[in-house]
Amino acid sequence: MMRRVLLACALVALSTSAFAKDHITISAALGQQNFNDLSEDLGAVTSYKQLEGATSEGITGFDLTVDAGSTQVGHQAAWNAATGNSVSSVPFADVRVTKGLPFGFDVGGEYSTVPGSNISLYGAELRYAILDGGIAEPAIGIRAGYTHLTGVDNLSFHTTSLDVSISKGFGPVTPYAGVGEVWSNSNPDASTGLTGSNSSNSEVFAGVTFNLGLHLGLEWNHLAGNTTYTLKFGFGF
Repeated sequence: MMRRVLLACALVALSTSAFAKDHITISAALGQQNFNDLSEDLGAVTSYKQLEGATSEGITGFDLTVDAGSTQVGHQAAWNAATGNSVSSVPFADVRVTKGLPFGFDVGGEYSTVPGSNISLYGAELRYAILDGGIAEPAIGIRAGYTHLTGVDNLSFHTTSLDVSISKGFGPVTPYAGVGEVWSNSNPDASTGLTGSNSSNSEVFAGVTFNLGLHLGLEWNHLAGNTTYTLKFGFGF
């Protein structure tokens, strides 16, 4: 597990360096096919990641984290055309907060940015623990998420997602896994001559969290040919 964590850290560091100052430009020169491919990949970069098990926070629960990740994009040619540079991975960093509510519900929000680019976003999630888990049984939860892209001229872009996950705690360690669907809505400005691109893609994800005073975690996510690794650092109660 430690090797995987170190590998993920290295991927984030390398991709951040490679992507620095690569701004996305949406124009007629991009071409419709590249726009469609870019939009699909943006869904994987910007979708709301789980980064925790399926149990509820509880009515007094609270979690605040700073996260870093990297998406290995599936359509490099589209990113090259949109940025004017060679892009194979897109890094991101975000701040997330989750608050427990009564009856097994949790609500959360995030702000995320791609270092050195014009990509940023905000998002929200609502989670419900169908089973909160116990000594012998796992936790099962469902989650709805929404993200909205900002900073990219001539583009209106958002994602909505719905997933189900399962987790089982073993002391301070909680592995989890899940499946879901992500819908991406990408609409360019009419001045670009491009048409909108909407897509629906299945995702699978798995991860592990560590509650060692600090809340730590590592997640793998695969969506529409894009693979994302995310590291979580935070605290809560």
